[in-house]
Amino acid sequence: MKTLFDNKMLANNRIRALFQPEDTMFLRQASITRLLDRLYDVNRNFSSILDIGCFNGTLAKQLLSMSPAKHTENFTLHQIDLSRKMGIFAHAKAKFTHSPEMKIPQEMDFFDLILSSQYFQWVNDLPGMLTQCRNKLKPDGLLLANFFGGRTLQELRACLTQAEMELSKGAYTRCIPMVDIKAAGGLLQRAGFALPVCDSDIIEVLYPSIFELMLDLRRMGEANALVSRSRQFTSKKLFQRAGQIYQQQFSNNDKSIIATFELVTLTGWVPDESQQKPMRPGSARNSLLEYLKSDSNKEG
Repeated sequence: MKTLFDNKMLANNRIRALFQPEDTMFLRQASITRLLDRLYDVNRNFSSILDIGCFNGTLAKQLLSMSPAKHTENFTLHQIDLSRKMGIFAHAKAKFTHSPEMKIPQEMDFFDLILSSQYFQWVNDLPGMLTQCRNKLKPDGLLLANFFGGRTLQELRACLTQAEMELSKGAYTRCIPMVDIKAAGGLLQRAGFALPVCDSDIIEVLYPSIFELMLDLRRMGEANALVSRSRQFTSKKLFQRAGQIYQQQFSNNDKSIIATFELVTLTGWVPDESQQKPMRPGSARNSLLEYLKSDSNKEG
């Protein structure tokens, strides 16, 4: 399989993000909040938890402070990241694992909950990662993960491509490819998860110009880490022209530009006999048409 992302570059980007002002992490916090909101709706507690791409440990910290708690008293927590330096931020009750290739070690125990917030967009082999998660979950175990989806930065992609085509008659890939929500749902099913759910939230952020947007991406650790990224010096003219196009095509009344972020959330369970199963086609005892007719008669 072709390697899309330079994990060494990605690790360096994420390490630099650790030292940025807290308010630059607003999208990371939005991702974590949405993930834990979905976990809150699950009516059970978990005893063995894995946090993939743990970054600065905020997800685990907020998970363990949830009220009512979603973990048992004698829980185990594992955190894994591609940067060894993230171990400094691991939770005091967690076991941290450094994995440069972001693979779940085979010697790890099985889990009943695997979480990941805003990391799967950087996985070189997402189908393989989902299969790893499936294989490391106990029966009736839950995978809950979110990541940036296909509509993320659609405006920036379009403007950079148009500007580069105008100036050099060709274009490098300057934004990472991201998984479409429909494709993500299919990958869950292919990996063998039961009761798969895939949904997305659109977050629109306003910036004064393209330069503030790109600065924010670097601060968040989301700068380009593609293996195929251009190694040449990029002329300032490219970004100036892209900024002009952005203002013309994707600005609001006060001239702020709009940046779209799509947050895709995956929910999947490992099959188990205790789970609800869909009824066989034709096994229903009552006709939906008869129900609608009777309901209509009541209203009349």
